Amino acid sequence: MSAYMFSQYGTVPLPHDILRKHIEQWISVQENNCIDKAFSAQFPWRETGLSQDYFLQRKLCIEGKNFLTGPRYMGGDINCPFIDIVASDSDVDKDVFRVISKEWAEMKPQLIRILTPGHQKPLGTVDQLFYASPLSSASQPQSDNSVKVRLATYAELSWCRQSLSEAYQNTWSTNPGLAGSLFAIDDDELGSHISAGHAYVIMEYGVRVGLIICEEGKTVFLPSFRISEEFILPAFRGRSLASRAQRILCRHLYHTTQKVSLLTGSIIPQNLASIKAAEKAGRTCILRYHFIPVGI
Repeated sequence: MSAYMFSQYGTVPLPHDILRKHIEQWISVQENNCIDKAFSAQFPWRETGLSQDYFLQRKLCIEGKNFLTGPRYMGGDINCPFIDIVASDSDVDKDVFRVISKEWAEMKPQLIRILTPGHQKPLGTVDQLFYASPLSSASQPQSDNSVKVRLATYAELSWCRQSLSEAYQNTWSTNPGLAGSLFAIDDDELGSHISAGHAYVIMEYGVRVGLIICEEGKTVFLPSFRISEEFILPAFRGRSLASRAQRILCRHLYHTTQKVSLLTGSIIPQNLASIKAAEKAGRTCILRYHFIPVGI
């Protein structure tokens, strides 16, 4: 599976040896989830009446090709089960979807999710877009001194909370289509990110204008620093502050960590403003999650 996945994702902006290593690690972890009782224990086996072992991932051989699949629930909602194809050594087609649907039929999945390279033609409904740039892409000295980012302090929690609410309320009112699909992090998460040093205040000419939350971790199987939240206060929008802040943060992470990694973020396809900001910051779409209805 690693050879096929490397051929699929070889355009990801990482050195090939590092990309190959992380793909192999990903497959190893996912294969272990076929036998790991701690993995299956996370699922609602009691509530569904299914055995705990039912929720172990499964490697399926379909027409001589391997597909590693696992159960999932949308947002943890027991009423919204779906199946994830987490790795494979071949493209998927209707026959593959049919066999996978049959294999997991007792779970009554509504959808099958598949990951593809960002440049590939969408399959089904696009769920998430992953935009990324290598940290090294922002290695040049900063020429824009009007915008800065700095770590948020816990004393600023109240400002962060109020500003987050104001930013989201404005976004939902000006773009009602995002109201049911774009959600802010809760107060506990916000406080935890500030305490952990993951939250950065965006400053313009010394004035607080927004916030970025970014932490190191994996984006699917890729080493990354993940932007999980970014907002600009309504009064300061329209000046490309979000994209400028992303570039500054990328440069900061490159110089302070010296890691071969990516600056990433997942964006829902309806959030055109965030897509525009990511692209202006030099990030490109490298991965997509798609949902395929069961029974196509």
